[in-house]
Amino acid sequence: MKRLHRRLFIILLNIISVFSILLAQPPHDTKLRLLEGAWPRHCYETDFINRVNDLHKEGYERWINVAWATMLIDKEIIPKEYGPEVATLLLECWKPDDDDDYYSGFVAEQNYVIDKLGKPVGGNINIARTSPPNRQTMPVRHKLLIAMSIIHDYQEALINTAEKYKMAIMPGYTHMRHAQTMTFGHYLLSVNDAVERSMKIVEESYNLMNLSEIGCGALAGTSWDVDRNIVADYLGMDGIIENSNDAVGYSDGFLIVVAGITNIMNIASRMALDLNYWSTLEYGFIEDQYRGDSFMMPQKNSNQAYLERVRVGAAKTMGYLTDIAAMSTRCPHGDMVEMLHMQDGPICALDGIDSYLSPMIKQLNGITVNEDRMLEVARKGFSCATELANQMVRDYGIDYRTAHEIVHYFVNESEKKGIPASQAKADMLDEEAMKVIGKELKMTDQRVRELLDPIYFVRVTNSQGGIAPDEVQRMIEIRRKNLADATQRQFDRVKQLEDAQKMMLKHLKSIAKH
Repeated sequence: MKRLHRRLFIILLNIISVFSILLAQPPHDTKLRLLEGAWPRHCYETDFINRVNDLHKEGYERWINVAWATMLIDKEIIPKEYGPEVATLLLECWKPDDDDDYYSGFVAEQNYVIDKLGKPVGGNINIARTSPPNRQTMPVRHKLLIAMSIIHDYQEALINTAEKYKMAIMPGYTHMRHAQTMTFGHYLLSVNDAVERSMKIVEESYNLMNLSEIGCGALAGTSWDVDRNIVADYLGMDGIIENSNDAVGYSDGFLIVVAGITNIMNIASRMALDLNYWSTLEYGFIEDQYRGDSFMMPQKNSNQAYLERVRVGAAKTMGYLTDIAAMSTRCPHGDMVEMLHMQDGPICALDGIDSYLSPMIKQLNGITVNEDRMLEVARKGFSCATELANQMVRDYGIDYRTAHEIVHYFVNESEKKGIPASQAKADMLDEEAMKVIGKELKMTDQRVRELLDPIYFVRVTNSQGGIAPDEVQRMIEIRRKNLADATQRQFDRVKQLEDAQKMMLKHLKSIAKH
């Protein structure tokens, strides 16, 4: 009867846990969930994601408990004569029967060994440790591995599309007005570069989630001769949080996780707003790969919801950042109930990467760019006027500020008369030059129009980081190498975890045979 009560209690805890996880997920409407289901990831959709999930299929707590108990056997804190029997039971716990829900949770292995060998042996399985350590960091580490991979997919989509449209000339904007001509490829690469910088923070946050807290006691450590480092090795971690009070009250790493994810979502949100504008009838620059319709308006045949949801996701992620920052504010620097909730905000933020960024990846990979329309709009304005001023400095020996002044008045007069850059008149430029420097420049209409032409502007604007296609291609090749290196680091991280788990189980099996 006592065992039945305990079994029912465990089932109740599991039900509560499931509902807590469900309530913590970002809300989505049914249509978005259906769309997400139809949009598989690209680089990591099979092998990598499966490997990450397989590592954790036995549960975070089982991995932690077995790692700690293996160390106790090795250090003979669990007496040597019981080592093989306990090791055998731990291996049995590692692959429990599917219908055996009694031996789950924080005390699963302890209960199993007590039932098989009695409390004098099983009662020492968790000696010298408290319950919270690593139970918050490991779920975040798991989610972080997947989220980082999705972000890498996002970068790959940005880079590939940038290369495809490195010669797609369009107006560039500052303060929502034509500024200088650019290309769609150059624009997308600028988004990737911001994400790439932010990923340095995210990768550092992984390092912070890959430190072991276990062995800190409740805050002061223990008098037992434990080996905290070997437990960290068994868990695939890079090291330990050494100070025991720091370990039990660990919070700063969780904040860095959400800060990095917030930065990436903010960048994606800005791009989503641009694409939202550029896909309207007024711009007509891009078209979606996937189209939908309005519930009420039959003429609407383009579904921009995925772009708007990216901005929703960015707002929610910022909320999670506030949540995690507030969680440890005015909280004593030690073990408090708040420490049990440090994982909540990061997990929601990391889940949001899949929910809100994955649809954009698919759209980017299939986006249609109306290059003729982009070039047409670029030619209407005077976004190449800086090159006209540059050439005046080269050809006529006047300083740039003076050239700037002449071109400024020339553009104003041209726009007043409704003359686009493609039909610019050299005599109007001469009129303004006479007013400013007292002489005419004697340029031809053909030369003025060439210097104001977006195609010419893109070709000659080849300074480092500029929009010239060759320069964009050079940057793309470097970004591809950077992304390949980042992807390799991801695979190395997973291999480190796989090797750690294998090492732990191999050690346990060798003990069990003795």
